[in-house]
Amino acid sequence: LFEQSVQYADNNQIELAIAGLNQILTLDPGYTQAREMLAQLKVEPTATPRPASAPRRNVAADLFEQAKTLTLQGDWQQAIELYHQLRSVDPTFQPGEVSAALYDANFELGLRFEADGDLQSALYAFDAALEERPNDPAVTSEWEKVSLYLSLDAADPTDFENTLVVLNRLYTIDPNFADVPERLFNTYRNYGDALAAQGEWCLAQARYASAQTLRDSQELQTLVSDAAFRCRSSTQAKLTTATPVSTATLTTAITGTEALTAPIEATTIITNAGTGILYFGRFNTADSRWEIIRHDLSTGVETVTLSGGLQPSVRNGILLYHSLAPNSEGLHNFNLNTKEDIRVSTFAEDELPRWGASDAEFVFASRREGDRRWRIYTTFADGKSEAQMRSAGRTPALSPTDNAIFYQGTDPQGNNPGIYRLPFAGGEAVRLTDDDSDRSPAIAADGTVAFMTTRRGNWDIFVWDTETNSALPLVATPANEGLPQWSADGTQLAFVSDAGGSWGVYLLDFSADEPSPQKVADWGSEHPDWLQQQLSWGN
Repeated sequence: LFEQSVQYADNNQIELAIAGLNQILTLDPGYTQAREMLAQLKVEPTATPRPASAPRRNVAADLFEQAKTLTLQGDWQQAIELYHQLRSVDPTFQPGEVSAALYDANFELGLRFEADGDLQSALYAFDAALEERPNDPAVTSEWEKVSLYLSLDAADPTDFENTLVVLNRLYTIDPNFADVPERLFNTYRNYGDALAAQGEWCLAQARYASAQTLRDSQELQTLVSDAAFRCRSSTQAKLTTATPVSTATLTTAITGTEALTAPIEATTIITNAGTGILYFGRFNTADSRWEIIRHDLSTGVETVTLSGGLQPSVRNGILLYHSLAPNSEGLHNFNLNTKEDIRVSTFAEDELPRWGASDAEFVFASRREGDRRWRIYTTFADGKSEAQMRSAGRTPALSPTDNAIFYQGTDPQGNNPGIYRLPFAGGEAVRLTDDDSDRSPAIAADGTVAFMTTRRGNWDIFVWDTETNSALPLVATPANEGLPQWSADGTQLAFVSDAGGSWGVYLLDFSADEPSPQKVADWGSEHPDWLQQQLSWGN
């Protein structure tokens, strides 16, 4: 810019020279050569342009034409410099057109830097474009991609979970961006290796399987098979110590016992039935409003967390819920500590939010589209990103280990109903169960899938046995049972039942010698559509 100002002075274009020198001093007040040259031109340096005279207006018009020519030639950087110089000469010259031109030039320059791999320069260019047109969706999308990618450079390479959150977000926005597919694959693979080295074979199997969805190979098939074998072996070893957390334990030590298939007789509320906190929605008939209840299992004490909401899902002090408040329907994020409430979505049809392994992203179901079909979406809890449609289906859940999406759905042709598993990073959905009533899956930390079904005529709770690829009854009584939810350690299962003629929240504690359903809370009598409710463990 200084050399250009010198050239203007040599050509006796004093107005342009002064404008350029003033711009230099605005950016860098210590630029001695610019200050000395202004003194030679007998002009005092100033950051505020003088009112435009006719000659200055002509200069501005000349700069505008020069910048437009450079824009047509694809010289975005030089054009941007001239547009800024024009603003210094005459800020009142066609401000709307100049702003639009600066937006276009910075956006195109950012895209060029992005294509060349100079992402830091691209980010600066996108920032400049957003100064001209804040919140522009096209620039915001590119800015998010670039900033997310650059954040990986500062990330801890051993923090696989957070790295996967960022990479999966990038992969969702643009699966072909930079080397994201390669980095995502390597992160899943390396995470699997790290877990295998620690003897966490079940978790390692899940990470290897996720890597396999991105790039299959004989080596990965071997790693998945080996981890699966070692996972089963370690599970069998745990059974010898009576640790009741695996599918095998559930189906051999609990399923089929009289306590779980005979009518539930114990309908008296137990105030010390286990440990942990349960959240659920309940209709307050006295005040005619829905409330989200916090229930302490160790004491039986209940408190109202908030009113006007239902379908809670809690993780690390953050409550996701479906709001019924007028003009604020949709999904909300409520901080249980600070009480800050953020509206995450504006569609009243968005329902059943569920956390998974990440504190940032969650899954939900919605009929927001014009055809009113149920679809599964994921989005970020800060409410700053558009929801991503993942599949047709409803009643979704996320795995607590690898964020795989489980949901009630069909194949792409609308056939073969049941519960499906969709890798979070993308890929083909795999059908697990085969009944069209199977819904509301809940995934334990070890991968055990509990769900509700009417296979026996009324609503019961089954589990999916990965050993035999079959569905086995877990709580199957003459009453209706449903909405299962595992505790974090997989030793307790919460569910609802209308046993005894009234709805209640029940608990099965598999660490007990003889697990049996215990009623821990009243669930109220008003349930217009109890199948669209959910329970949540929390803090």
